[in-house]
Amino acid sequence: MYPVVLLAGGALCAYWALNLLWQWKKNIDAAKASGLPYIVVPVFVFGRLWLVLNQPVVRLFKMLPEKYRPLWSSRISSMHSWDNLFSNYDGNDAATYLTVSPGGCMLWCANAEAISQMTTRRIDFPKPGHMYHALNIYGRNLVSVEGHLWRRHRKITSPPFTEKNNHLVWSESLAQGSYMIRSWTGNDGNENRTIDSVAHDCMRLTLHVISRAGFGVRLLWPGIQTTAGGEKLAEASEMDSTKLGAGHSMTYTQALENLLHNVTFVVALPHWLLKRLPFKNAQLAWQSYVEWGKYMKEMVQEKKIELASGLSDEGGMDLMGALVKSAGYGADNSLEKGEAETLSDDEIMGNAFVFILAGHETTANTIHFCLTYLAMCTASQRRLQADLDNIFQGRKPEEWDYEQDLPHLFGGMTGAVMNEALRLIPPAIHIPKMPTAPQTLTIDGREYTVPAKTLVNLSAVCVHRNPRYWPAGPPTHPTRRVHPTSNTDNDLEEFRPERWLLDDPAKTSPTQQAKGTSLAPNSLAPNALARSTETEGLGVNTAADMAASLFKPEKGSYIPFSEGFRSCIGRRFAQVEILAVLALIMSQWSVELA
Repeated sequence: MYPVVLLAGGALCAYWALNLLWQWKKNIDAAKASGLPYIVVPVFVFGRLWLVLNQPVVRLFKMLPEKYRPLWSSRISSMHSWDNLFSNYDGNDAATYLTVSPGGCMLWCANAEAISQMTTRRIDFPKPGHMYHALNIYGRNLVSVEGHLWRRHRKITSPPFTEKNNHLVWSESLAQGSYMIRSWTGNDGNENRTIDSVAHDCMRLTLHVISRAGFGVRLLWPGIQTTAGGEKLAEASEMDSTKLGAGHSMTYTQALENLLHNVTFVVALPHWLLKRLPFKNAQLAWQSYVEWGKYMKEMVQEKKIELASGLSDEGGMDLMGALVKSAGYGADNSLEKGEAETLSDDEIMGNAFVFILAGHETTANTIHFCLTYLAMCTASQRRLQADLDNIFQGRKPEEWDYEQDLPHLFGGMTGAVMNEALRLIPPAIHIPKMPTAPQTLTIDGREYTVPAKTLVNLSAVCVHRNPRYWPAGPPTHPTRRVHPTSNTDNDLEEFRPERWLLDDPAKTSPTQQAKGTSLAPNSLAPNALARSTETEGLGVNTAADMAASLFKPEKGSYIPFSEGFRSCIGRRFAQVEILAVLALIMSQWSVELA
């Protein structure tokens, strides 16, 4: 009996190994046929098991003397793009290569021309939907769907992201920013102390802004109950964010904050398992998931009632109200559109969840990074403050005007600081795509083939450092490198927002110089931020990522919000919030490292 079992087990192992080798050979043959440079690696970098094991294994390889490390050892970490930055592409003129494993091919791209082609050809290079299904915790949403479902979600969810709502983002960002500053400096503004909670406070600020602009609920800052003038702050909604709602075990604020702090549990674990786990954080995650879902269902019903009572204009001042209206609900609380043109309640909640998830942490991190970089770069900080003095001319924040002031922030040093922070630390290291059939790319006049089912990684963190596309000078401190191997002969690893300013009308990147183009500054119209082009009726905003008065990177070389059809729907929302908060802080205070 035992010999038979051992023989069967051995046969299965042999079959598995032979099948693995055969698949590996097929993948290598496909890589050879592509014409792209490729590196053979033993593991699929984003395989589930390898994501757990890769960091300890990579550390073991790094302990070996360099001459004993295999070539592929630097490309098997899930974070190797961040670890190596642009040195991954040294000697690679196309700034594109494949890694080939038994699990499949992966393409890594830091070439603007190729990135532009892939983001433009949405059908040829769709998002790998299986990587986003975990986000459907409340319902399908704009991020997790593809094809005709994506078209429906995009068409319905884009109307809420309007200039009307951006005005609300502006005013709430200034209000919440002022509360954050008061929590740092005291009500009289005279405290001068070390702040050790900047990251946490920025998270709280962006959470409060998106709660107000997204759901019509104003969250009060802890310890701040009055305005600077002494007036008592009131909730912006009948839903009191600090009191326990009927039928709830958490307040709205508690549910939302706990959900976001423990979202990994909710996204990664099956719900049947999560609600049974005995661990405190898991139980808190499940409770907050259920409670916030209840609040969202109540809010959807409230918005429907507002529409039915004719208060749609007032109710539509927030994203949730506009989303319910755009989903097709009429004044009689019934669907005005066909089923194919509407969103279900679950889909409305699913989109509400991804809006708050995507717009909360990433925006907070960018504000935090901007402040940290400015604290380390005194000259840039002083130039920013001089520009803010010139814009506001001594006016108090209560007198700042969205239409008048935001374009000047966007097109001046504040916009340059924001753009440079997003260049160095984009919200996502990679933007994934996956063609279902072989697709061609043209790079520098040469045609290449991307094998079918290749996991494509548009490497934002690397293309943002490709010296081919960016104006750069020598390193500030040649003997004290920011990174040991990436861009050691230039300053592209350094925070230098001045590279965005068109002091020299002929400022160009090396690629633009080769093409004979220049980037002289254009006048910035007061309503420049409002201009967008609707593509195929989908509300795809094709306006530039930055003002015309700043350096304009080549298409595909600057992708903090992605690009093309699948670009971030909340790009303007985030930009308005970041600019308002930075201006508010830096117009009144200086920052330095403790």
